[in-house]
Amino acid sequence: MEPAEIGWHLRRFVRQRVAHVPRKAAADEVPPPVCWIQPPGDVQVAAYVKEANRIAAGEIKIFRGDYVQVALPIEWNRCPRTGLDTSRVPAHSVDTQDPSKVGYIKFIWELNRHLHWVTLAQAYALSGEREHLDVLAVQLESWLDQCPPGMGPNWTSVHEHGLRLVNWSAVWQLIGGREAPIFAGKAGQRLLARLLDSIRTQVLSIAAEYSRYSSANNHLIGELTGVYIASRTWPCWPEVRREGIRALRQLERQIQLQTTCDGVNREQAFGYLSTVFDMFVCVERCARAHGDAVSAAYMDRLAAMCMFARSLMARGGAVPRVGDSDSGQLMRLNPVSLACEHVSMLQLGALLFNRPEWVADLRHGREEAQWLFATPAGHATDRVPMLSFPDGGYELFEADVGLPTEIKGLVDVGPLGYLGIAAHGHADALQVCMAMGGRPILVDPGTFSYWHDAQLRAYFRGTAAHNTARIGECDQSQSGGPFMWVRKAHVKLLNVEREADGGLDLSAEHDGYRRLASRFSHWRRVRFEPVNRRLTIEDRLRGESEETLEIHWHFHPEVEVERCDGGVEIRSSGRILRLLLDGDIVGASLELIEAQETPPLGWYSRRFGHIEPSRVLRWRARGAKARVVTRVEWD
Repeated sequence: MEPAEIGWHLRRFVRQRVAHVPRKAAADEVPPPVCWIQPPGDVQVAAYVKEANRIAAGEIKIFRGDYVQVALPIEWNRCPRTGLDTSRVPAHSVDTQDPSKVGYIKFIWELNRHLHWVTLAQAYALSGEREHLDVLAVQLESWLDQCPPGMGPNWTSVHEHGLRLVNWSAVWQLIGGREAPIFAGKAGQRLLARLLDSIRTQVLSIAAEYSRYSSANNHLIGELTGVYIASRTWPCWPEVRREGIRALRQLERQIQLQTTCDGVNREQAFGYLSTVFDMFVCVERCARAHGDAVSAAYMDRLAAMCMFARSLMARGGAVPRVGDSDSGQLMRLNPVSLACEHVSMLQLGALLFNRPEWVADLRHGREEAQWLFATPAGHATDRVPMLSFPDGGYELFEADVGLPTEIKGLVDVGPLGYLGIAAHGHADALQVCMAMGGRPILVDPGTFSYWHDAQLRAYFRGTAAHNTARIGECDQSQSGGPFMWVRKAHVKLLNVEREADGGLDLSAEHDGYRRLASRFSHWRRVRFEPVNRRLTIEDRLRGESEETLEIHWHFHPEVEVERCDGGVEIRSSGRILRLLLDGDIVGASLELIEAQETPPLGWYSRRFGHIEPSRVLRWRARGAKARVVTRVEWD
């Protein structure tokens, strides 16, 4: 960190310990809601009512598909996985990174984003049944009781305030705003006053603690999104209105800073690509409804993000799990949706830009997108899918697109991540991923968790968990903690040639291992020959003294992998592939490893908090130089 950032962190540390809750201020007259979230014309009401009934019984969905059973009334400061309760601990004393003290903070935060409140509001809006609104009122009042400003885990992150405020805005619109029955009478007016006071406090808390310097990543976007949407939903105080104007101006700036011109999220984390896209779309929807204009440049970045996701996407919707992903959602507008995050993203984009062809082959995700588009967007774009993303750092290859024989692949030739610490990037330079017929074959194993297990956090973001070379049993980049890289590998793209038949011939190198005493370099050439049904990866490792040299190839858990002479045979959906390695070092070993615990190797994470065994082929040798050729061939 630079001295200025260190000083900022120190000042923030002091502020958090002496900060006082903003003095209460009477709200101006609360206007009726301007609705940019509305029920679509054709919706399966029963699904929303069923989910609302589950919520009333204490079954709440968090992340993308996991249910937790919570006690009723809900204890908002208690971790739903471990049972630890930190409600009586001042927020500045809550150690969010220590599961033994607070539990799994991501599970607490996810519950307290109140995505499930939106489901209750939807069920009420669709069915008119008061019981769903009453459940919401009980939960709202209990949250205000249990989560006073400055106390417990729900006041430790202003980013979480921002995401919570977006969901509160959705609820407000769907239940009728100030005219909702839960705000009727003296008791209802007291509840409304408490709600408004909490909203103002959260907005001003965010404005005082915006993420800055190396933390100004997706967190800052979430904070700004919450402030802007809250300021337009509840424009009841002059200071909140002022902060909303500033937030929209900053969002215009951040979409340019944090997204490359070819649509890649600069955190080099595909999960956060969809997350921040959702934030930017909600800002656009809110701005349009309130007569605020976003720029053409803002809209072009959104279109570019869509085209990057579409270009990555294999048949059926699969996207490589590059970089960190916390499986989070900004809002859950269809509680039973089967759509993955990038499919949902494209459904939004298709409606935003009136481009139905973007999603013509995708079965899921349209219903939740329609909640945001009761009013047509009216935007246009001439963006189209591409194979080369030089600014973002990815080169793609493909053949037979859309057919059962489809091949989709990726070569990572980009930077480690965003800003000084590259918090959500993985040490994955020069990795190759590939899918066949929409089924991932060579995979990035994902994220698993941030704080659950330090050893597994280091594994999933480390070089051994990626389809690339590792030298000296070290990561390409040097870690300084679970969200910090202190020395980064830099990739140099040397050559890219593309053929008319879809062939690719690429070479690149990185300097990550030049920091070692052995001064190693890693050069990789990737040749994709669709006519010959072959992918060839040539690695050249060169150093000044001997090191342990490794190349890993990770396979999706659902494919069958068996050893054969010189490599492995892979079976997926009736197709057979062979991955064969040939190195020039005598005595090299070739092992097929699964679910190794120490050190971790052979694990896969489909979504945050989940881990399962997978197979990885490891080539291993010792030397000062090596040339290794990997051939992937298919019928």
